[in-house]
Amino acid sequence: MLYPSPLIAGSTIAITAFSSGVPSDCHPRLDIVIAGLKQRGFDVIEGSCLRENYQHLSADKITRSQELMTMLCDDNIDAIMPPWGGELAMDLLPLLDYERLALAKPKWLIGFSDISTLQVALTTKLGWASAHATNLMQLHPQETESLTTQLFDCLSCGQGQSFEQ
Repeated sequence: MLYPSPLIAGSTIAITAFSSGVPSDCHPRLDIVIAGLKQRGFDVIEGSCLRENYQHLSADKITRSQELMTMLCDDNIDAIMPPWGGELAMDLLPLLDYERLALAKPKWLIGFSDISTLQVALTTKLGWASAHATNLMQLHPQETESLTTQLFDCLSCGQGQSFEQ
């Protein structure tokens, strides 16, 4: 198993919706969540496949797969967080270049629901660990639910370190 680097202040988190995008009425919450990541000290890159949602998708499958591939292959990115799941991440599976991805630095793919579709592919084909965990849109800075708030406690651990839930 290949574990991505721990997420610490200064780590880069890329945000893209490779399944369902964020409709305009949810943009205020998205902005709050992104600001919360920045307050934690993360550098945030916002993809172009994010702030649209048409028929349960942020963009067509070619555009979504190209943006995801770019992020997965960028060794300056430490984690990728979609806003939430959706229904059609499976459309991207045949469009990903796994040979090219095998040359990239592993990175955390964080979330659940339709995100699991890609997590399974990256783990089984590349041996990358992933984080089946809270979705980005749940990370409101005022959230108090402990499994959600402790996400970065877990992902900041290096080899040999531990955390308690």
